[in-house]
Amino acid sequence: MPITEPNRTAATDARSHRAVKLVELCVILTVLGGASIAVAWDMMTLTAAGRAEQPVPTGHQVGKDNGPPEGGLHYAGEDCGICHTPGGKAGKHVFTASGTLYQDRFGSIPLVGAEVILQDIRNKTLSMTTNKAGNFWTTAQIGSNPTSVASHSGMTHLLYSRDADGKLTPADPTDSRTWQYKAWLKNGDAISSMITIAPVGGATGTTPRMSCNMHHSPLGSTGAAWASQAHALSAYPKDNVSFERHVQPIMQAKCAPCHVPGSRMTRLVNETDLRDQDPTTLDYSDGNDFTTYAGSTYTIGSGAGAHEEQKGGVFDATDPTAPDESALLLTPKIRAPGSTVEHPGGGFWTKDDADYKVIRQWIVEGAKNN
Repeated sequence: MPITEPNRTAATDARSHRAVKLVELCVILTVLGGASIAVAWDMMTLTAAGRAEQPVPTGHQVGKDNGPPEGGLHYAGEDCGICHTPGGKAGKHVFTASGTLYQDRFGSIPLVGAEVILQDIRNKTLSMTTNKAGNFWTTAQIGSNPTSVASHSGMTHLLYSRDADGKLTPADPTDSRTWQYKAWLKNGDAISSMITIAPVGGATGTTPRMSCNMHHSPLGSTGAAWASQAHALSAYPKDNVSFERHVQPIMQAKCAPCHVPGSRMTRLVNETDLRDQDPTTLDYSDGNDFTTYAGSTYTIGSGAGAHEEQKGGVFDATDPTAPDESALLLTPKIRAPGSTVEHPGGGFWTKDDADYKVIRQWIVEGAKNN
């Protein structure tokens, strides 16, 4: 994959783009009555784009939807949906949602006592907590999206239909592929948000129950599900910080798999995701490849319509002239409860955390590719 060398123009353009987006957001809030406005998260916004800036839900009883407390310490990290499914080996205990949380995406240490929060199309909030194996599960019902789409590996299947006049025949509410939700993982002040909207059932209809471990496992391509302020490395130097030895491991631990090379779009789950104009899907990476210092290019389309897109690297998200204003530091900072979300992937550090401090020192030293 071709790599471009960093330059001050690229960094300046990236910062200007972020500034414009922030100004646009401020204008919208001002028009609507100020930052204290209560945003209505309703069935029209159960999409990746519609829920991208939604704060983590509050005001519910933590752990209210935990499954039966007996057992639950076995097969951590494995796909619970294989057995806990209708007709499965554990068919007497069918889960609607389940999985395992860890302290990092490498799955090295189970995360005990963390909260898993789901919200469905009816704005029903589910809350589960992890046990000493890091496992969580629930049997609570999740609402059905009447305009659901099933998609996987290039396959797209409409679970609803419309007649010639546009009249809707809604998707079958008993089809678990229509039971869709937005998810957050909460551990103290640290929050990891799931950007895509996820269904309970697999796209082909042959997997009526998918656990989070089906995709988010220590050995999977996306890594384990995690939420933590723990630093990526055991120790950092006070100065002479290296991008390769100190900063890049943090990027791998906390910024992948979203900010990676190539196209990284959310899955198609709703009718509005299929629109030619203003689809409600999102690019996970937000145009950034944080596996690289200088960014990367990738090809979209094929034949005569093929063209290249440029992604910014870690350097492009820094500002050595004003380190504390670097998007790399500011965007994933932990916000006050209820604040507008600036990083759809969540918040996982403060200015007092070791990862934040070492990245800041690297930027102070010139954000070198060393």
